[in-house]
Amino acid sequence: MSAVARRLPPRLSRRLARAWSGVDRDFSVRIAGLSPGEFSCRTGCFGCCIGLFALPLSEALAARAAWRRLPTTIRNASRDRAGRAALRSAPLFPGDPVAGLLDPERADAEDERYFESVASVACPFLDLPSGACRVYRARPVTCRTYGLALRDGAELVEPACPLNLSGAAPERVHCTAFDAAEILALDQAVAEAAAADGVPAGAETTLAHVLVGSLGAWG
Repeated sequence: MSAVARRLPPRLSRRLARAWSGVDRDFSVRIAGLSPGEFSCRTGCFGCCIGLFALPLSEALAARAAWRRLPTTIRNASRDRAGRAALRSAPLFPGDPVAGLLDPERADAEDERYFESVASVACPFLDLPSGACRVYRARPVTCRTYGLALRDGAELVEPACPLNLSGAAPERVHCTAFDAAEILALDQAVAEAAAADGVPAGAETTLAHVLVGSLGAWG
């Protein structure tokens, strides 16, 4: 393993920290006006931590860097869970299952088939039974925004968590939703920082494969 693979490149680390801080601030603003009972996210509620998902290699590397600072027994438990998930799902993995890198040109149908097959897999960083995240401060943007809806202009493209805003009027759900264009711009800024530090900007993986895949030069 190269020295650079053992730590997150400094430019990328700083850009991710700014991105996460901005998303967390936006999230807090969006939920500040909600009434009691409209927002249920809390430690121990971990339905959103079940199921693997695609994420940029840059964010996966940040989660792995945080994982490497955990006690050995916890690291081993996370890696074992990741290994079982990666092994069971390898035949359907739409990319290189050994490297753990998704094919950037994979078909939507391949993506859907694979992620449906791992929809019941617990995140390797999920602590059970507490329901806490073992790498909470380095969790990806997807995890930081989950719970609220995602909109593209006036259209909702992802609903809010069913435990949040239950029964709320559509316009209330819409006004708390994250703007997909803003998230895309944030992803682009992180990708540019990643590319400047030598991390392939378009590379994607999962939080299981970042622990057990070879990841090419980033293993």
